Amino acid sequence: MLSKERLFTSAVFIFAGLLGAPAAHAQPPVCFNLQSLQGAYAVLGNYGANVALALGTSSYDGNGNLTATLLVNEPTAGSTTGARTLVSVTQTGTYTVNCNGTGQINRITTANGVSTAQVVDFVITGAIVQPGQLVATTITTAQETPSAVVAGGVFLTGILTRLPVYNSY
Repeated sequence: MLSKERLFTSAVFIFAGLLGAPAAHAQPPVCFNLQSLQGAYAVLGNYGANVALALGTSSYDGNGNLTATLLVNEPTAGSTTGARTLVSVTQTGTYTVNCNGTGQINRITTANGVSTAQVVDFVITGAIVQPGQLVATTITTAQETPSAVVAGGVFLTGILTRLPVYNSY
C-alpha cells in the first residue's frame, strides 16, 4: 500500500508542477524598422496654437517610401472677419526608423503649385505585433522648420493613426 500511496503522491506533485510551469512564448520583436510603418494612416496635423488644421491620409510602403493627401483649413490671408481657406496638399518622400521607434521623414510638400522640402521627426507611440513584426498604430510627429503651407512661421505637429486593415476571404 505504501508504494501505491507514494506513487499517487508523486504523480500529484508532478502534475501540480506542470500546471505551474510557465508556457513557452515566442519572443516579441525588440526593434522597430522600416516595415514598422506600413499601410494607411489617418493624419491630424496642428499648426501652431491651433492656427490651422490638416486632415488627410498617408500611406507607408514598409520599404521607406510615403505618400500623403491632405486638406488644410487655414486662415484666409488678409481677412478681418476670420474667414478660412481650404488648401489641398500632397506629399511624397522617404522615411527612416530607428530601433527605439524614433525616426525621420524627408518629404516634398506641394500646395498651391509650390513644392517645398521638409524634414519631420517622429516617435512611434503605439504598436501591435503582427507575425514577428512591430507595426506602428500611432505616431507623433514634429516638423523641424516652419510651415510652407500656413503663413506666419508656425510649426506643424501631428498624430497619425493606422487605419484598419481588412482581409479579403
